Amino acid sequence: MQFSHPEFFLLLVLIPLLLTAAILTSRRRGRRWQRLVASRLRPLLVRPRSRARRWISYAVSLLAFSLVIVSLAGPNAGYRDETETIRGRNLLLAIDVSRSMLATDESPNRLAAVRAAALEILDRFPNDRIGIIAFSGSPWLQAPLTIDHAALRETLQQLDADTLPRGGSDLQAAIELAVRTLKETGQRTNALIVLSDGEFHEGDIENAADDADEAGVTIFAAGFGSEEGAFIPDPKQRDGRLRDRNGSLVFSRLKSEPLRLLARRTGGFYTLGSGKYFATNLGSAVEQLDRFEMEGNQRRVPIPRFHWFLVPAIVLFIIGRLLNTPWHILRAPAAAALAILCFPSGAEARLLPATPGERALADGRNEDALELFATEIAEARGERKARLHLGEGAAAYRLKDFTRALAAYSEALLAEDPAVQEQAHYALGNSLFFRGLAYLQPDDPEETKPDPEQAIAHWRDALGHFDDALAINPANQNAAENRDRVRKMLEDLQQQQEQQEQQQDREQQNSENQEGEGDPNQDPQQSDQEEQQEGKPDENKDGSDPQEPREDNPREDEGKGEEERNNPRSAPQQQPPEREEGSRPQSAEPREDESPEEYARRILAENSDFQKNPLLRNVPQERRSDKDW
Repeated sequence: MQFSHPEFFLLLVLIPLLLTAAILTSRRRGRRWQRLVASRLRPLLVRPRSRARRWISYAVSLLAFSLVIVSLAGPNAGYRDETETIRGRNLLLAIDVSRSMLATDESPNRLAAVRAAALEILDRFPNDRIGIIAFSGSPWLQAPLTIDHAALRETLQQLDADTLPRGGSDLQAAIELAVRTLKETGQRTNALIVLSDGEFHEGDIENAADDADEAGVTIFAAGFGSEEGAFIPDPKQRDGRLRDRNGSLVFSRLKSEPLRLLARRTGGFYTLGSGKYFATNLGSAVEQLDRFEMEGNQRRVPIPRFHWFLVPAIVLFIIGRLLNTPWHILRAPAAAALAILCFPSGAEARLLPATPGERALADGRNEDALELFATEIAEARGERKARLHLGEGAAAYRLKDFTRALAAYSEALLAEDPAVQEQAHYALGNSLFFRGLAYLQPDDPEETKPDPEQAIAHWRDALGHFDDALAINPANQNAAENRDRVRKMLEDLQQQQEQQEQQQDREQQNSENQEGEGDPNQDPQQSDQEEQQEGKPDENKDGSDPQEPREDNPREDEGKGEEERNNPRSAPQQQPPEREEGSRPQSAEPREDESPEEYARRILAENSDFQKNPLLRNVPQERRSDKDW
């Protein structure tokens, strides 16, 4: 057997010291008793414990203390082989190694700053699986997802912008390769960290961002470079600066918009370089991603056996305390436990004090109990008074005097005993329910009308008291059942009230409509004609009686011009001809049956052009120039 912490054995030195202290204390105690009590009175005043029992108890306690020291030393028996389980996340680094990354607006250049940021990410996530994608004109997987961060460090040192497959910067292809690589892991959420200057000469960034978002890939982007920019170095040129195919100097600046778009579309964030809080913010965001589990290395783990010594030590401590305790003290708790088991289990017998009121309540003499409790409450104080209020409320509840029961139970809530508070809350819920039920079913319906609003208010209070009782004792089954019943009845009553209110609103609206319209069987055209004729003289302009039918004069009709006959005012029954779509109206005069506001809206609608189709114009696409940096 081996021990993980053998230094704890130094505590065994305390055992002889404790034994010596116990011997000296025992001798001094004996001398004190001899001085305090005379020898002839000792049999009457002193009940000495057995000396042997006391020393056995002390020896057992010292043995238990020794076993505790051995368990603290960490005993081990044998070894077992365990396989390490690694829990991490998938992080993929997309590093831009195009020629523009050699610009010197970062010290010493952009690519060196990117390497430093990538190494910082490796230190920040030591247990996560990380891979590297390098891209310029085309992307390639430089290092697959792995937990071997030492190999990743060597890979970062091998990245060089001078050894590229071809020039350019295809950021879309890099995003697509990263999405395909992360999909193969089977994880629902992954992270892609783009380290670039933002220059891209090929592809569609928006489509790449949408594809990454659909695949559950969150993109975190860091831009390297400056808005002022710098020339790209080229050692092959005389002046040491890169030129394009036309012989012009190439000047590169930081383009943050593509990187911002990628982060915004996928729920990540963009930062300028690897600033002070880049790794901290990245760690907080990556913590939200799903973790994977994989098996790591196997190791030998010692099997702890401290419980072999700790459990006997606890048992010996208990035995030592029992041996050192007088037997008459041990008999008292047993008698108390027997008395509790034999005590009545009813709520009144358990909570109410033994008084004449309590006995009257137990015998069923509720009226006498109510009077006795009132007398006893006037003389009581504190906790006893609260318990007597509980009995007063019980007597009033049985007599169906719910108003007095509510007042008594409310006073019982002032008790400090949680059991009394629980019983008071439960009884208040029952009393409030029956008090609310009395508003729905009055004793004399002819004199008192039902008041559902009062019933709803009382039942809501009852639910609150049932909840309070359950908060004190969640096992109170009666309170839970009564709460459910009251809640169901309250919902039915509220639904019934809503239906009645809706029916009253409909009846009131119908009555208002009938008062405003008059006779519902009357023709609306006839009523309009009668309104137009009100205020006119009884005779027409020609002197004829308006009640008698008038024959049309064909001669007069013949004398009218065609314009007048076609006028809508002279012929209201004739409908205007339909006009073709897109044509202007033939007449812009108001109609008889429209107000000035309606006339204005009609004229604007007839003369507006907003519903016409927009004109299409061909926008020539600008031809892109060839770029290789």
